[in-house]
Amino acid sequence: MSPLTSRGLRHRSAPLAKTAMLRFGGYAAVRRLFPSRNVAILRYHAICGADGHAYADPSICVSPQAFDQHVRYLAANYSVLPLPEVVERLQQHRPLPPNCVSLTFDDGYEDNLAAARTLSMHGLSATFYITAGCMADGQPFWPAEVRALLRTVPGPRFELATPQSNVQIPLAVESDRRAAVRTVSKLFKAHPIPVRERLRDQLRAVAGNPPVPSPMLEWDQIREMARLGMNIGAHTLTHPNLPNAGLVDASVEITGSKRRLEDVLSTPVTMFSYPNGGAERHYTPELQRLVRTAGYAAATTSRNGFARPESDLYALERVQVHERLEDLVFALEVERFALAPQR
Repeated sequence: MSPLTSRGLRHRSAPLAKTAMLRFGGYAAVRRLFPSRNVAILRYHAICGADGHAYADPSICVSPQAFDQHVRYLAANYSVLPLPEVVERLQQHRPLPPNCVSLTFDDGYEDNLAAARTLSMHGLSATFYITAGCMADGQPFWPAEVRALLRTVPGPRFELATPQSNVQIPLAVESDRRAAVRTVSKLFKAHPIPVRERLRDQLRAVAGNPPVPSPMLEWDQIREMARLGMNIGAHTLTHPNLPNAGLVDASVEITGSKRRLEDVLSTPVTMFSYPNGGAERHYTPELQRLVRTAGYAAATTSRNGFARPESDLYALERVQVHERLEDLVFALEVERFALAPQR
């Protein structure tokens, strides 16, 4: 089943039915009678309320209240393992515990610090993939900067010049501005890094070069997360779409993020996450080889699915997480029967 179909399954299922299954023990019965032998690697991003929509797309935001519910439920009902332990078991062909779950976070938003504290309070760990060149003292994290800049660009339209053509982007109404975020983000991901940066300079100019506050973690905060028992992984330096970056720049992004994190943390960084995803190709066999050569033990993708013993350690599937606890448990206990391995 494709990722689109699996999301459709989740959203078409009646919310009241999912709530009833959770409250009256339906999911617990499934877990007991048909325990999962694979691992659900959960894919979080920002842990924030509506205020966080200024820097992160609402579709990747989970509120702190909902996240606390997730953590309490997972701790009470699943075998929650750190991702490095999951990878070690897969490497050594050792079985995973039944109903195994591992938590991961992409990007490195500052709100992840509170999430790490919540996890630590419940005796759990997670892997936080850090965009190492875009921390609070680094260059702006372009997905967040695009959202901020497009709020200040005057309408009713503006133009970005790509090497192929000039792209007209309407801004007449609020729905146009939401669509503009998607359009500009696709343009950034579709081009090599130098072209992305020229497009970013154009966008800054039409926006009037306003200051954009960073929503990203500071290095002292990342050190605190490591002291809390969190695993720190790499998510490139600047969050490019790696297949479009070219192998030379992709290698710099992959190796440079590992080196930067290891220099700051004084500990090996063995987990990597390919940026982006969705409908776009975000990794290739050539990139998998670069990640392996750089010294990482494993890499996770944005492919929606459950990792299994036969999964490629450099293309591990994950399960995208949304706000409601009912949707999370539905994914863990119903979608796992529908999601076939993807090519």
